Amino acid sequence: MNRNHMIAASVILFGSLWGLAELGIGEFAWLHDIPRAPILTAAGIFFLVLARRLWNVPGSSFALGALASSFKFLQHPVWGCKIAAVLMVGAIFDIGFSLFQARQAHAARAQEPTLSLRGALVRAPIVTFVSFVLFGYFARDVLHNPYWGMPEKMIDYQFVQGPIAAALAIPAALAGYKAAERLLRNSAVWDAGRWLSYRIMAAVSGVSGVLLALALRY
Repeated sequence: MNRNHMIAASVILFGSLWGLAELGIGEFAWLHDIPRAPILTAAGIFFLVLARRLWNVPGSSFALGALASSFKFLQHPVWGCKIAAVLMVGAIFDIGFSLFQARQAHAARAQEPTLSLRGALVRAPIVTFVSFVLFGYFARDVLHNPYWGMPEKMIDYQFVQGPIAAALAIPAALAGYKAAERLLRNSAVWDAGRWLSYRIMAAVSGVSGVLLALALRY
């Protein structure tokens, strides 16, 4: 499998798995009245760092978030805030990591510098907290959701759940980076059969996301 094929399969695989985590963990947390935003965001950071280590290109992280959020369109009712929250994490992650990458590339005179473990651990909690703060204002001032018009809800989301999510982003980023390193190391010696299995896993994860989203409609 050439590099472009691996990138495409990885975006589908990890974006779909992130979407499955959003659906499955989100439903479980909602049923048990557990604050789900920090947990779901940590799951997203795991897959974002994993994918970014494999393919450190601007736009790739937003593509992952777009795919993960797309499954929510199949739910009923469709909650715009939930879709926007996933897109916000992917977008802020992409912008933040791309800006750091551009600075690193300028300093190293490299077109595509490799994401370092230190860089992932430092940036992940920052972009996570920023995404929580910005999403609160976006939901209130752009989506005009009355829930976010209540000051106590905004403060809780931005400055209680936000720091918790930022703290959880550190172990999530570490786990994602280590998973990517292992995948890169193992894939270097994969034969055609292993690459076929990887593609099949990507397809199965996408189909599973669609089926789970439809199942949770009822």
